[in-house]
Amino acid sequence: MSTYMKTKNYRNLKNVLMLGCIILVASSIFSCKKSGETTALAGETVVKINLQGVEAYSEEESNAVGQKQGSTKAATSVNNASEVQEMTVPFGSSSSIDVVLTNSSATTSNKGLMASSGSKAATTPQVTEKQLEKDVKYKVVVYNSQGNYVTEKTYSYGGEAVAAGIVLDAGKSYTFVAYSTNSTSTVPNINNQSTLSSASLNNINGDLMYFTNTLKLTPGVNNLNVVLKHRFSQITTTLTMDANMTGSITKLENSVFKPSHTSANLKLSDGALTYNGLNDAGVQAQFPALGIGLRTVVSTPSLLIHPGTSIGALNLGTLMIDGETKSNLNIPNVKINPGQKYDLKLNFKTCTQDVTSDGLNWSYPAVVVNGKTGIRIDGVFYPSGTTISRNFTAPAADYGFVFDITELDNAFNMEINGVKLAKNEIQFEVGASSAQNIQFLDGSKYAGTNVETNGRIAQIYNMQGTAANPLIKVVISRTGKVTMFGSKVNGGPLYELVLYNGNSFNTFPWGSTQSNTVKVTQLVDGRTIIKGVGAGKKKISCS
Repeated sequence: MSTYMKTKNYRNLKNVLMLGCIILVASSIFSCKKSGETTALAGETVVKINLQGVEAYSEEESNAVGQKQGSTKAATSVNNASEVQEMTVPFGSSSSIDVVLTNSSATTSNKGLMASSGSKAATTPQVTEKQLEKDVKYKVVVYNSQGNYVTEKTYSYGGEAVAAGIVLDAGKSYTFVAYSTNSTSTVPNINNQSTLSSASLNNINGDLMYFTNTLKLTPGVNNLNVVLKHRFSQITTTLTMDANMTGSITKLENSVFKPSHTSANLKLSDGALTYNGLNDAGVQAQFPALGIGLRTVVSTPSLLIHPGTSIGALNLGTLMIDGETKSNLNIPNVKINPGQKYDLKLNFKTCTQDVTSDGLNWSYPAVVVNGKTGIRIDGVFYPSGTTISRNFTAPAADYGFVFDITELDNAFNMEINGVKLAKNEIQFEVGASSAQNIQFLDGSKYAGTNVETNGRIAQIYNMQGTAANPLIKVVISRTGKVTMFGSKVNGGPLYELVLYNGNSFNTFPWGSTQSNTVKVTQLVDGRTIIKGVGAGKKKISCS
């Protein structure tokens, strides 16, 4: 064979090998493109989803979107509604209810879906509302610049990091729509999904959350930080009893919010809502079991599907409180806007006046006599372990007796008509001669942890109250039942206290038609202080 022929054959072989390499590379590129996980191929991009939380739907957005009821436009949101609404509702001749409605929706400094190109995510929106529960399902739907359906993907919250990205074309604009009904099992299907202009979610009656934005994508990874927005209203209702009120809530049935619709339809392109028929039965406010009675009762959130209104109402079908039953108690003129979360607080109060009042104001420093610690009163030495007392008479009062203590070191007890208030001396201090036997209803303790804040509550002897905001309040009902409250800070709000560690309150007959003998006792344990005022209470008209 000639040198020419060898050279020619060599070149042909070289060409074949080069062609084979090109095919292999092309095949490799094609495989990467189809996998959806490439991050740097020309002409395509991978979109990764990062659901960061949930926020309220603002009034401005509600107005911009518009809301429809049936085929006509409904009233727009209640503009400039106060973030706090307050009113007083009569509750019989000698009782009333202080009503406070607060918009508890979280605010954010950045709104909407955000995207960034490259390996790092966009700046995180400052979402302060509680995030979704793990595994809540939501769907992300993609439309192209012509409004045609491209693809969709269902995610479970918390699993985004390991979920495959959405492969799209770089340099093109897409509209992303995300939605959920806060369910871990289902996510609604889209009606007429082929075009964005016709796509909708129909007959939604769950906690609808929605989000949309249009973005132009760049090559590589685009990270989409999603913030869903509530579209329906939620109201959490709390019933409390004022510290001066006796008894407890023992029955609470058929509590209903109105008005509300059965469901709504949402247009994907702009989030506009169309409301379906009215829910004539209303929306139940679900409260926990009351047991033998509670002084504070908190509902689960009630979901209201309705445009902005200033005539919302809560009807308490049957309420038994402090031994009295009321039916169809109406809380009117509740202002609500769609997409917002509200706290509705009803504080029940009984209007009273003092029949009489007597003060206590003793403060004895610790002294040592013959090696024994105690106190000295009018020249008489009382060693630690002995009991001192003060008697006074409380005239007949039809609503019991209240004893407000502004300073205490470190324990006390009382007797009413010869019956002790508590089985044992009520000991607030830790490290005293007797064991602490009183704590807050939520488990917080003096000289211990505040369950609410995870901070610390001071020793009782290092705290003080005022006449308006006492340190300790003892409430004795007209039936002789005892309820006690305490503050966790100087001059702060009162929280219910309960006895433990072998101690318990007694029940005794309170004289509503004859006078009562009240005796305050205190066990000497070094420095001994109790300052306060006791008064009989009589019901009066609230008008």
